[in-house]
Amino acid sequence: MSFGKHNEEREYDELVNWDARLTREGPFFRDLFERYDVRSVADVGAGSARHSIMYRSWGLEVTAIDPSADMLELARENVARLGSDVPVVEGGFGAVAGIMGAPVDAITCTGNALPHVRSTQGLALALADFAAALRPGGVLVLHYLNHDRLLSKRIRTMSPVFRETATADKFFIRVLDYTPTDDGILFDFVTLVRDAAVRDTPHTIESWPRTLEVDPSGGWSIRSRRSLHFALPVGTITPALERAGFTAIRVLGDHSGRPLDPDTDESMIVVAERAGG
Repeated sequence: MSFGKHNEEREYDELVNWDARLTREGPFFRDLFERYDVRSVADVGAGSARHSIMYRSWGLEVTAIDPSADMLELARENVARLGSDVPVVEGGFGAVAGIMGAPVDAITCTGNALPHVRSTQGLALALADFAAALRPGGVLVLHYLNHDRLLSKRIRTMSPVFRETATADKFFIRVLDYTPTDDGILFDFVTLVRDAAVRDTPHTIESWPRTLEVDPSGGWSIRSRRSLHFALPVGTITPALERAGFTAIRVLGDHSGRPLDPDTDESMIVVAERAGG
């Protein structure tokens, strides 16, 4: 069973523990931005804009850019709810320089957004656009799953996540498949949902057999969607960045800044400078 894009995008904020994530990642971005004297940021594939809102809270000029109308709606709700004034703009890869108008000091592209480029040509277009949107010496930060580990170990599933919300209990499950040529990773995003009314209904030993007879599923339903990601191991992303005019490329294993361990790290962070600074 599939479910609407509107629900899909909203459940992104339920899946991610944003308070913990931003607490962990914030010092990395703040230190990096200070090192590069960053005053303006384009957050590309901004999703629900939580990174954008954090950057703005540091006094930076920030633009949140995303191609999804439903995600943009959620981003605008988060901006209003958290008392921010980040502009939220519709746009995809290849459109960043045109949207920004003038070069910015930093571009961030996190949350597994970049692998949606779908092809070598799409990757080249996206990185050329990033280079055009950055000032010489500006910094680019990419963050996505460690594709070297996924491809070499043929990882089939990510750790499930359980969330208890006001409206439902939810399990978020990701199942992975691979294209025969190893250039694509197929993600099945599966959500198991049980309405809070089922969870909160009091039961007794006497009532339990009748409850199971009425609904033997226990009230659980399943929703799923499939997404194709272009594979971006280090051997692909590094030369592509060099061809696009980036230098001082570093591939990190987490937000402490240590180098990537391609065999064990779940995610990878790529930091690169726009040549000419």
